[in-house]
Amino acid sequence: MLAQNNRVEPTDSNAHENSTSVQGRHTSSSVIKSRHSSSELINQVDYSENGVLPHEKKTLKRNLGLFSGISFIVSMIIGSGIFISPKGVLRETQSVGLCLVIWALCGFIALLGALCYAEIGTILPLSGSELVYMKEGIGSVHARTGDVLAFVFNWANTFILQPSTIAILSLTFSTYFLSGVMDSCGSPIELVKILAIFAIVILANVNALSVTAANRLNIIFVILKTIIILVIVMGGLVRIGKGYTENLKNGFAGTTNNPFSVALAFYSGLWAYGGWGSLNTVTEEIKNPKRNLWLSIVVAVTLTIIVYVLTNISYFTVMSKDELLNSNAVAVTWGEAVLGPVSRGLPILISVSTLGNVNGLLFFSARYCMVGARYGYLPDVFSCIQKQRLTPLPGILLQTIFAICYCIPSDIDSLITLFSFVSWVFTGLTFFATVCCRFTKPKAHRTIKVPMPLIMVMLLVALYLIIAPVISSPNIGFLVAALILLVGLIFYYLFVFRKMQPTFMKKMNSFLQEFFDLTQAAVNTEV
Repeated sequence: MLAQNNRVEPTDSNAHENSTSVQGRHTSSSVIKSRHSSSELINQVDYSENGVLPHEKKTLKRNLGLFSGISFIVSMIIGSGIFISPKGVLRETQSVGLCLVIWALCGFIALLGALCYAEIGTILPLSGSELVYMKEGIGSVHARTGDVLAFVFNWANTFILQPSTIAILSLTFSTYFLSGVMDSCGSPIELVKILAIFAIVILANVNALSVTAANRLNIIFVILKTIIILVIVMGGLVRIGKGYTENLKNGFAGTTNNPFSVALAFYSGLWAYGGWGSLNTVTEEIKNPKRNLWLSIVVAVTLTIIVYVLTNISYFTVMSKDELLNSNAVAVTWGEAVLGPVSRGLPILISVSTLGNVNGLLFFSARYCMVGARYGYLPDVFSCIQKQRLTPLPGILLQTIFAICYCIPSDIDSLITLFSFVSWVFTGLTFFATVCCRFTKPKAHRTIKVPMPLIMVMLLVALYLIIAPVISSPNIGFLVAALILLVGLIFYYLFVFRKMQPTFMKKMNSFLQEFFDLTQAAVNTEV
């Protein structure tokens, strides 16, 4: 089923020597050794032995500049939540003032986490984000531990986290789009599912056809979100100018005295900022990643902080605490009060903007599959790209199939809840990998270096976000989620540790490679 734990060589035999000679003008020879070691991060498949995939290799093109990077991060962070139901923080803080403070502090924590990702991303400039950082970062301390953790992450991410999230966002799009075009009686659940699946298929085709097209489509989605947010923010500022500030006066009245509730408010806020590390997934496709990776993160997260705070202020110019908490779709309630009849089109605009998250998830999740296959965690064919279009077609197809399957159940929100804490487990391990690299790669060139105390703070934040939901709302679901992850260890033992390779899997790899005209994707380390 799975490939051997093999190494993929760089684009050409001198690629790393060339790149390190440039960097060597700025760093010591030890840095050159660190750069050279990155050329051996992933094992190369012995194609001459298994005869499954061809010797010819191509790399993904570096199509993403600074603006594209910012757009992708903003698109991944700003989803339907800020428009539909941004009330988790208010429910726990019980005051407008502390709610706005928590939104700002959560953004600051997200920025620190993103900078930790940026640091390790410039040390290990490969696509795959958490997968690579656990394999190579933690693996630099103990190889087997890093390998096991990377496999478990790949297992959870490929088959559960990414496709289920794509499905729930697609269903959210479908529900709100149909509510904007149909009468108040509601839409049949079958129609909601069909439209969600149709949206997934269309976006999957765009991502399969062209990286540039997916990038441009993402920019369109970001512009659409920006327009909606600007309308809400400007509307709020106008209302403040007119004196609608009664809900903002005495903002800290009624503030909770329960520190655990404040901690849960942070959990809700940080969930809304999720996606700040998404650009690390496509490091090999970023132009000048040493500069554009960290700069995209800083600009995008800072813009998001400003947007989230101003948007919430605008909501409070229309709704009281109780009204906001009782609203099913906060932005729609705001629109009815401020825009009048024009607000009828707001659900449609919000639903279409949600597709930006779906587009981004399809883009990133396919790269996770590709990197996982490079390490031997998935069949060889998923490490391939389409020859002419240079897109990771097998990974896109796999994620599309699973996402469609997750659309079939009537309710998958509970499934997302079961695995929400798992993502913070791997985020915390990435922070730990950053610490490991400080000791195992002390002389590696770091474009950005986060102070060690701040990294330790982020480790504690991640630890809390893993433990808090289990303590505050214990249920059998968390045990089920843990057991499913443990099942992945069985596959690791059979197909990675024991290197079992069923004959039918080799035949399937060969068939798919010929059918889709695929070629092996080499590691793009040129910066």
